[in-house]
Amino acid sequence: MKTRSLVPPLVLLALTLPTAACLEDLPSPSLIDDLRVLAIRAEPPEVEPGDTVALESLVVDPRGRPIRYAWYACIVVDQGQGFFGGSNETATSGGDGTPLTTDPYGGSCQRRFEAGDRFARALGSAPSATLEIPADLFDDDEALRIAYSLPEDLEIPTAVKSGFLGIAGVNYTVSLVAEVDGRTIETQKRVNVSLPSSLADNDPNLNPSELAFHVADDAGPPTTAPTTAEVPPAGRCFIAGAPPLVAGRRYRLTPVNIPDPQPKYAVLLAGTTTDEVFEIQTVEETTFYSWFSTRGSLKKPISKAPGEPVNTWSLGDDAAGPADFWVVVRDGRGGVAWCHEPLTILPPGGAP
Repeated sequence: MKTRSLVPPLVLLALTLPTAACLEDLPSPSLIDDLRVLAIRAEPPEVEPGDTVALESLVVDPRGRPIRYAWYACIVVDQGQGFFGGSNETATSGGDGTPLTTDPYGGSCQRRFEAGDRFARALGSAPSATLEIPADLFDDDEALRIAYSLPEDLEIPTAVKSGFLGIAGVNYTVSLVAEVDGRTIETQKRVNVSLPSSLADNDPNLNPSELAFHVADDAGPPTTAPTTAEVPPAGRCFIAGAPPLVAGRRYRLTPVNIPDPQPKYAVLLAGTTTDEVFEIQTVEETTFYSWFSTRGSLKKPISKAPGEPVNTWSLGDDAAGPADFWVVVRDGRGGVAWCHEPLTILPPGGAP
C-alpha cells in the first residue's frame, strides 16, 4: 500500500532483482526440491476486532524430514502495493525470508514478541494455529500508526481514519517459522482487520473455493476444457478423465470453475486534491494460480484470470516415478486455497 497525498510516505516498497547472475542460473520457483512454505490460509481472511482466525499451513519437504513449526503474529509496516484494499498477496508462494522493511525488528513478528511488543503474540508450534484479534485493536491509533508507518506526532483526521479502517483496514501479520535440519524459513501471511463502513458496500472476503483443473496431452488432438466441473475429492486437483501422465510429454493445465463474473470490491486511493485526501474506486477481483511440482518443468510459476490462466507442464524423459503437484490459488486480497495431486508418472512409452 502506498500513497503520497495522505501522509507521505505511508509505505515504500522497493522490489529489486539481481543483475549479476544469469537468469538461467536461477532455480525454478515451481520446482520443489527442498523445504518450502507454499501458503498460509486464514479462515476467514477478513475479520473485525474480537474475531478468531483459524490458520493452516502448506509446508512441504520432498525428503520427508520432521518439520518444526513456530507461529507468531504482530503488526508490521504494511508491504502492500498500490490499492488500499486489504491484503494484497499475489506473488509466487514459498518465500525464503522476511520482506524488505524499515521496521527496526526487520519485519519479524518473533523479534517483536521477544521484545514485548504490545500487539505481538506467540501462537504455538503445531502445523496449524489460532489467532484471536484483540477486541481493543482500534481503541487508539497505535495499530494504524505502526501499519502505515505514521509519525507519532501526526494528528489523523477522523475522516481519514474512518476511510482507512472501513476500507483498507490494518493487516495483522502472521509469521510461520518452519525448520528442518537447522534450516529455517520465515513466511508471512496478512489477515485484514477492518470495521463496518458506510463508505463502501464490501461483502467480507472469502477464501477461494471449487478448485479444479483440466489436464490434456498438449501433443494430442486439441481438447476444449470445460468451464465448470465437479470438484475433485479430498483436496485433489485434477477433474475426472485426466489422462495418465507419461515422461517425455507435455500437458496442458486449465483451471475450471473460475468465478464469472469476478467479485467486485471498493478500494481506497490517494486523492488528487488537498480537499479530497482519498477517493473510493471499485475494482474487479483477480484469481492468481501459483504452480508447483516435484518433477518436470512448469512454463509459468504463476498465472491469473482474467488473463491467461492456462499453464503447461513438461515432463522430461527422466521424470518417471512418484511425483507431487500443487496449485495455490489466491484472490489478490487475502483469500487463499490450495489443492494437492499425488501421482505416479509413467516412463516414456506409457508402460508401468
